[in-house]
Amino acid sequence: MLGITDTNINIQDVREDFHGKGAGRKKYLVIRAELTYTLTHCPQCGFPDLHKNGHKLTHIHVEGPSDQPVVLELNKQRWRCLNCHTTCTATTPVVKANHSIGNKLAIDALKLASKSLTVKTIALLLGISTNSVQRALDDNIHPHASRKLPENLCFDEFRSTKSAMSFICIDADTVSTQPNDVQ
Repeated sequence: MLGITDTNINIQDVREDFHGKGAGRKKYLVIRAELTYTLTHCPQCGFPDLHKNGHKLTHIHVEGPSDQPVVLELNKQRWRCLNCHTTCTATTPVVKANHSIGNKLAIDALKLASKSLTVKTIALLLGISTNSVQRALDDNIHPHASRKLPENLCFDEFRSTKSAMSFICIDADTVSTQPNDVQ
């Protein structure tokens, strides 16, 4: 149903629940699952003796089959190394390590951003926060500075946020903009 092909994820329960406060309160489809597999060697030191060390509950926003936002409550297996005393957590290709937005949802945010939609609109369409959308864009879009100035350059100064002065540069030939803040 979700397009998750990881065989190490075992779905235990599906329910509908409300998340958020006030006007931001939404109805979510919540899927409770467990992620576990056999780990034979420590990823840090390579020692072959690991012991199970409980689980870590994570809430991952994933792409669902309907317009309703979907949260995957994933209980990830943890292990502890007897040699170096570090712990490690099970991983899955559904989401990057230490992230709460599924990979497919991050790709959807990029696709919607390419259509010149605002971050707020993308967040409303995908059922995630504006900060999550901005982080997905920042992680995947790396703008690079121009190596040379255009032959014909136009610029304009204006008062921007918090009474700060800013200016915008425009290549007069191609009409591409490069906004810059001035302190």
